[in-house]
Amino acid sequence: MDNLEKEALNKFISIDILNSSSLFAVKIVDLETFEVTYANQSMKSIMADEKAKNCWEAVYAQDSPCMWCKVHELLAQRNETSTDTCHEPSIIYEHFNEVANKWYQIQEKILSIEEDKKLLISFSLDISMQKETQSQLINSHVQLSFQTKALKEAKEKLKEQASHDYLTNLYNRRYFQYISQDLINLAKREASDLSVIMLDIDNFKKVNDTYGHSNGDQVLIHLASILTEHIRESDIVARIGGEEFAILLLHTDKAGAAEIAEKLRVSVEEQPLILDDKTCIPLTISLGISSVDVNNDLNIDTCLNQSDTALYEAKNSGRNKLIIYKPLTQ
Repeated sequence: MDNLEKEALNKFISIDILNSSSLFAVKIVDLETFEVTYANQSMKSIMADEKAKNCWEAVYAQDSPCMWCKVHELLAQRNETSTDTCHEPSIIYEHFNEVANKWYQIQEKILSIEEDKKLLISFSLDISMQKETQSQLINSHVQLSFQTKALKEAKEKLKEQASHDYLTNLYNRRYFQYISQDLINLAKREASDLSVIMLDIDNFKKVNDTYGHSNGDQVLIHLASILTEHIRESDIVARIGGEEFAILLLHTDKAGAAEIAEKLRVSVEEQPLILDDKTCIPLTISLGISSVDVNNDLNIDTCLNQSDTALYEAKNSGRNKLIIYKPLTQ
């Protein structure tokens, strides 16, 4: 930069200020030749070759103009705005300098110091520490998000395990007791019917002894799928222990429960379990039916006991049948 250019440039900014700046790396580029006509010490310390001819060679060791160069964008902005040099457009962007191996925030502006003389003045601020901190925060946030998601999934899994039978994936006895209380309260408010079917597999011990416990588990899974397929969406089916299952039927009296129970009995009898080796395990079930006394029952226990009594009557009287509970006074 010759003395005339320095004198013209000093009208806009003091060269002494640029020289003494250690916070900003400053360069001035002649837009006619794209030579770096000035660089302060901070800029020289990060340049690839301060003696190179063109700015892209000197600063970034590029063989051709930088793809991220903003000169054309600045010139376009300049043509669209006032020619008042006090309001020259500027641009701010971030760039990773591979030569210095650092991130910089760069502010650039075009200055006209003579009638046809245009210079690009560029201020680069090292923001590597901020970028590293930002990256760490992002990584921490991502890790926290993954941990939160994993924790949520674990909680949901534990919640499901707490309410579901591990083998059949039906509800377990604990959940059946819990949800039945809500449904009893609902039935009381609506003065509606609520019934229970208790059922278990006939001669299940013989199934285990004949085909093995692993195939006995497959029998339980098979039965669970049949029950799930044939009950209504509003009904609650649960495995409450061993080969014993319970179904809670909303808005259903004993007669309606008996119809559903008979359909289940027939479906189970008509769908034996076929194993991979073509072995066929025939199945039958016995069922007991009772209804909740919505005016007097405080919980499901009385109805469950009545259904259980009817179930054992069905088993003791020949199996593969259903019995509707009748109080002894009747």
